[in-house]
Amino acid sequence: MPIIRPNRRRFIQTASALGAAASFGAPFIASSARAAGQLVFAGFGGAYQEGQAKALFEPFEKQTGIKIVQTTGVDLAKLRAQVQSGNLEWDFLALPDRVRYTAVRDELVMPLDYSVIDASKIVKALVTPHAVGCVTIPMLMAYSTKHYTPEKAPKTWFDYWNIDGFPGQRGMYNGAVYTLEFALIADGVPKDKLYPLDLDRAFRSLDKIKSKLIWWSQMAQPGPMLAAGEIHVTPSVRAITAMLAGEPLGVSYDGAALTYEAWVVPKGTKNAANAMKFINFALQARPQAELTKYIAYGPTNTEATDFIDPKARPFLSSNPENAAKGFLLSGDYWGPNLDKVTERWNEWRLR
Repeated sequence: MPIIRPNRRRFIQTASALGAAASFGAPFIASSARAAGQLVFAGFGGAYQEGQAKALFEPFEKQTGIKIVQTTGVDLAKLRAQVQSGNLEWDFLALPDRVRYTAVRDELVMPLDYSVIDASKIVKALVTPHAVGCVTIPMLMAYSTKHYTPEKAPKTWFDYWNIDGFPGQRGMYNGAVYTLEFALIADGVPKDKLYPLDLDRAFRSLDKIKSKLIWWSQMAQPGPMLAAGEIHVTPSVRAITAMLAGEPLGVSYDGAALTYEAWVVPKGTKNAANAMKFINFALQARPQAELTKYIAYGPTNTEATDFIDPKARPFLSSNPENAAKGFLLSGDYWGPNLDKVTERWNEWRLR
């Protein structure tokens, strides 16, 4: 079956078009929530899901009368168990690229109905038979402007690894994805030569600073840690949102990991027709632009930019200048390798 294989050039072309125009415990879903006229969404929780509710779910319900019941707990093993047992609790999800790859390969999601879903304005590289991109996300460097002046702040992964040259407490994501790529860039690997990852080289690079790091595991953690002065510089996917809200932060797209999430519908759900209606709504320009008010991720609709606050536009991953500074995280690599590399990561962390 078709599996999207985007590359960095196509991602930057995507951004040009746009510029021009971890699991949670999932609560039990009562059977009443699966009644006619309702959909169950499983998300990642926190400010991101709150934004999805305000920008997407509530307006969709108001427009159609179809209620969206929310839960958290996005996890591939749970999705697989639901599909294989035929006991579907979820009706639609937004999966990260690396997870989407495996879900499509293992036939856990159904083909999307493009007679209902209008994806004509969505970045072409993110439109495939079983998934369609809903946001683009940067994992970039964020630093405290209380600790660093703009002239002396670390801006590259070389700088981040140079603790003596750029003093300050480092925070780091406790996961193989993203972190190994940053370690290789810091060790001199060109952004367009990262994959397949040289794991030995990446871990040797991390060994140099391992003892100096404070680890975090959830995407919402870096903001409070930076605000409290517990850390001074860290990778982050939500720093732009905090910065636009007035937090004393700076960001750098140099060497940022660019990825995306895609709407999918679990194979076998009885509410597929309404799920398709929701995805069609959520792909429209105005709802996508509205979401950026709550979480500063890039839209995938090429016409959404016109409706986004001009103050936010320069900082989004949909800005072509930002995209050109980063690299595209490879779902083709992480999809089949995530479990194996994560096992090695966990062993390294315990040493």
